[in-house]
Amino acid sequence: MANEEKVRQKILDHFKEKGWGIPDVASALTISEQYLRKILNNPGKYPEQITEIIARYKIR
Repeated sequence: MANEEKVRQKILDHFKEKGWGIPDVASALTISEQYLRKILNNPGKYPEQITEIIARYKIR
């Protein structure tokens, strides 16, 4: 559970650092803002989507 929270926070920190909001990222991923929030709130349920976001934005 803590690991999922760390991953979520790392992704959100990356977006904040770049100045991107959730709507901007959702639009770039061509998914709804609601679906992106769902993924980020439950990263354990969406491992493929989380992996895709990490790979696409090269989050380390």
